[in-house]
Amino acid sequence: MSRNKHLSVSLFLLAFAVSFPERGWSQEPDLITGISETGATRIHLALPDFLAVPRGSLLALQAARTIHQVLRSDLHFSGYFDIVNPDYYELVTGYNERDPKFQEWTAIGADSLILGKTEEVGEKLLLEGRLYDVPGKLAMLGKRYRGGVGSLRSIAHKFADEVVLQYTGEKGVAATRIAYVHQQGSNKNIFIMDYDGEHQTQLTRDKTLNLTPAWSPDGTRIAFLSYRNGFPELVILSQDGTRVRAYPQSGELNASPDWSADGKHLLFNSSRDGNAEIYSLRIADGRISRLTHHPGIDSSPAWSPNGRQILFTSDRNGSPQIYIMDAEGTHPRRLTFQGSYNDQGSWTPRGDRIVYTSRVEGRFQIFRIDLKDRKPVPLTSGRGNKESPSWSPDGRHIAYCSNVTGRYEIYSMTSEGERQTRLTRGGGNTHPTWSR
Repeated sequence: MSRNKHLSVSLFLLAFAVSFPERGWSQEPDLITGISETGATRIHLALPDFLAVPRGSLLALQAARTIHQVLRSDLHFSGYFDIVNPDYYELVTGYNERDPKFQEWTAIGADSLILGKTEEVGEKLLLEGRLYDVPGKLAMLGKRYRGGVGSLRSIAHKFADEVVLQYTGEKGVAATRIAYVHQQGSNKNIFIMDYDGEHQTQLTRDKTLNLTPAWSPDGTRIAFLSYRNGFPELVILSQDGTRVRAYPQSGELNASPDWSADGKHLLFNSSRDGNAEIYSLRIADGRISRLTHHPGIDSSPAWSPNGRQILFTSDRNGSPQIYIMDAEGTHPRRLTFQGSYNDQGSWTPRGDRIVYTSRVEGRFQIFRIDLKDRKPVPLTSGRGNKESPSWSPDGRHIAYCSNVTGRYEIYSMTSEGERQTRLTRGGGNTHPTWSR
């Protein structure tokens, strides 16, 4: 069931020392010059077709095409790169990894260059990928990956994240995944997929309700609410679908687990004491601590990245609004004041911004708030509902669900609300959560 089953058991990643000058491996600060926080100034990247060896190998050729296509898509999605028009590549002749022809690539407007080669070696495939800084005439990165046919997309994702790392100091999100709920008749099960909607994999196969998944900080486990045994349980799964642990809960309402940054606690909301309140569960022994004590309804808890604060929804002042309290449940303060219904708050990984769902003219839309100025900014509009926003680990993208097509599907967009892209098809897909 895990996406790892799509990968060859022999998949491995090697950083390799190639015949580059020693200076080519440096990561000096000037390598990130020109990249703005919003990605408005982008790197002009030349990405010619990858070579396939030996000549005539259909397997190597198909691998070269697949990896090249996925890599191009990953780097475009990152928002850091503009791909140089491929029509110009024919103006550069005789280039190879030992003689990249930097002057010619400069002439067609390239700031960076990626050269790649796939090779059929026995029953396996080998990819060599190289990244060059064109103006500086430097080799920045060399990577070698080996695996089976089923690992091609994973290889491309890994290399894309390494390329982003060279320019930003942080890995990209190409190798990340999104967990979500998929409805099958009256049943709901937990699925995961790659960030771009590929490799959709079913984790639970229960004829019941499995709801509100949440990734652990290390991306190896998923917590969610299950009614598999006829009563609510907080369940933890490994990424291959193996049931790790379950915590039976009392009360009719139990939902919305969220991990602490150290992976030792789960927040959730429950009516175990009669009213809907926020609780913290210690994973090691199942000990539960109640954090809120108010006659209003408190729900949708979310831990801040530094673990010091908790975001939650409460109607204690008459209508559902977003609040922030300290991690111990003290000092609650209201964050949203515009809109009659605000819910499903989500922290950016840096803890400086929040996205949430707000009802506007009878429809739910997604808004963003910067904690410095606290001014709500609409990211979506128009027909259909947009709900359950979840940040990507780089804070540059948001996953959400929408019924704009008539049935709920999972989408992604930039943190500015641009490039809204549908990731699932078939309907009944909700509550996305991006791995960290």
